[in-house]
Amino acid sequence: MSELLGQHRVVALDTCVWIYHLEGHPDYRDLTSEILTAVSAGQCTAVVSELTLMELLVRPLQLEREDVVDEYEALLTHFPNVSLVAIRREILLKAAALRARYGLRTPDAVIVATGILQGATRIITHDRHWKRVEGIDVVCLGDLCE
Repeated sequence: MSELLGQHRVVALDTCVWIYHLEGHPDYRDLTSEILTAVSAGQCTAVVSELTLMELLVRPLQLEREDVVDEYEALLTHFPNVSLVAIRREILLKAAALRARYGLRTPDAVIVATGILQGATRIITHDRHWKRVEGIDVVCLGDLCE
């Protein structure tokens, strides 16, 4: 894990890291657990867009699982060494520029913009399209499992 996070003081985490971890995805649960354990232990700090919170809550809300909604919100709000970043105008302006330049989908552009503006030097995702983005090192979970 030190090669993934070691030289990066601030990393951004895409929603998929949390989903794969929380749902115990068979291909990625060990890797996401390692990432979140390293963040929790202070090997680096992580930034997460509030948009991730919204994305995480959709399925539990569909299932009418308010207990899970509360659990996920508490997890993201209180996870050690993680900053849950509000969506501000500055982020939206950067997201618009990223969307225009790289053709990212709006939610993706918001998450990437959040990472860049919060000083992350690496972002962890499962979306290979993000590798086109300049200004932040993009690592795909799938590449780490090959």
